[in-house]
Amino acid sequence: MMYSIPLTLLIMMSAGQDPTQDHDTAEAPAAAMAWDDSKVRARLLELMQRGIETREPNHSLYPWRQEVEHESLFTGSYDWHSCVIAHWCLLVAARTGSDGELEAWVMERLSEEGLAREMKVLMGRDVSRPRTFPYDEAWFLMLLRELGERPEPPAELESWRWQLEDHLLDWLEESPFPERAERGFSGAYDSWLMAYLLVIWSEPAREGARSRLHALNKERLAPQRDAIAKLSKTRGYDFLWLPALAALVDRCLDGEASAYDPGTPPELPDEVVVATVHPLGVAISRTWPDAFDAGAGAAPVKARFHEHLSHFLAREDLWDGEFDACTHWLPQYLWIGLWLADGRP
Repeated sequence: MMYSIPLTLLIMMSAGQDPTQDHDTAEAPAAAMAWDDSKVRARLLELMQRGIETREPNHSLYPWRQEVEHESLFTGSYDWHSCVIAHWCLLVAARTGSDGELEAWVMERLSEEGLAREMKVLMGRDVSRPRTFPYDEAWFLMLLRELGERPEPPAELESWRWQLEDHLLDWLEESPFPERAERGFSGAYDSWLMAYLLVIWSEPAREGARSRLHALNKERLAPQRDAIAKLSKTRGYDFLWLPALAALVDRCLDGEASAYDPGTPPELPDEVVVATVHPLGVAISRTWPDAFDAGAGAAPVKARFHEHLSHFLAREDLWDGEFDACTHWLPQYLWIGLWLADGRP
């Protein structure tokens, strides 16, 4: 059996702290914290692999009260989209790290027949009913994009990508934004802005897709930019920081590094449960534009990104603790930041 050194201990050691200090005296300012990058990455990958293999509890693609047992590639990591994101993270890590063993482990799970089943379920859903549309579809598109980096991708891969691209672009063009009318924008599964960003990240190659993305930016997002910039808090079940997503759209669609300030590292809760964990997603996604700018070589912003990330990593219980609440998805969100800081390889 393999035993893992707790990341809190690794962080303390790399920051020059005595790990024998008690909890009260071991608290250090966030800016002074550091971490062993390779060990953090290895730990995140380990957590994602373990999450994929944890099949209970699990929530399927079906709407509430209509969940049925069905064969799926993505029944781990508590819910379908978290499992898809974990597979995407692991594939990126395997490719960029030339890790043949990890590559084989992930690809063995992703049979062409199984991917075809998942695609059929997604395309057959009533988009007005699933509680996690279009988040599921957009992340599956990202997974397909990554599978396209393999020397022998699935034969139907291009067709699947085109179908999902059109499906999501149609939805983006037809759906209201803000999603909640007078109540404002959504930073949850039905987020227009997150779906839009993920389509951009998927780098659609089909003729006309790029022009549709630019038209959406001009006609739908641009009129709302001031309102998004003024947001100071999230609502309800939100787990995404929308000003950060808007800043990433600027950087990824047009290459414009618009001004962005994540603020000071947020106060973290004493503990979390499933019902209260989503603000941690907000805290992590708030750092993503800084991660992107760090990947582009902006040294001062890189320091700020490291300050925020250190602040979060120091609370190991919030991302490597209770599986149902946080460990099934927050390692993926932390990995997205590292991917951005690497330059989106």
